[in-house]
Amino acid sequence: MAGRGIAWERVCNNSRNKMMQDKEIHWLAMHPPVLKIGKGHKNKKGSFLAVRTGKGPPDWIALHKGMSILGDDKDSRKVKWATGNVKKHQATAFDLHQRNGGLSCVLLRMHDYSRWVIPWPVLKPYFERRASIGIDDLEKMGAMPWHKRNDDNPNYDWLTPLLNWKSKCSEKIIEEREESKTA
Repeated sequence: MAGRGIAWERVCNNSRNKMMQDKEIHWLAMHPPVLKIGKGHKNKKGSFLAVRTGKGPPDWIALHKGMSILGDDKDSRKVKWATGNVKKHQATAFDLHQRNGGLSCVLLRMHDYSRWVIPWPVLKPYFERRASIGIDDLEKMGAMPWHKRNDDNPNYDWLTPLLNWKSKCSEKIIEEREESKTA
C-alpha cells in the first residue's frame, strides 16, 4: 500500500534535513527505479508518465563522520508492528550494507506516536521469524526511543541513540576479544 506512511516519512525527512542543516549528516533520499514512458499532466510542471522498473531500495542513505547509514522509515497504526513490513529486498540491502562496513536501521513510529531506532542487527532475528512486535518488545530487544536534544530544539534525534548503540557493540566486541586472549 504505497504512500501509507508518507506523513511519517516527512517527519523523518525533516529530522534528517535539520541534521544536515546543522552539518551532522549528509543524506539522500532513495526512490524506486523508474522508466519515463510519456508526458505527464500538461498543467503540472515536472510531471511525467513512468513505470517502475525494479523494487524500491530502503528510503534513505546518510553519511556521518565517514560512517554510512542505510535506513528505512516505517509506521505502525496497530499495537503490534509486523516485521514483514521490511521487504525481503530491503533486508538484503541492509545485510549487504552491514557486510561492507555500514550501519543499517529502521526508524519506526508506533501507534502511540512513540519513535524508535532499531539497528538492523537487532531487528534481523525478528524479521527472520516474521514476528510482530509491540512497544514492550521494542524495549526488551534493545531498540532505542528518539529523544529531544534539549527544550530549545524541538528536533527529535535518532542519530545519537544509534551511535550509542554502535559504540556499546564495539566495546562489547573488544571485551570479548580481550577475554578470549586471556582464556
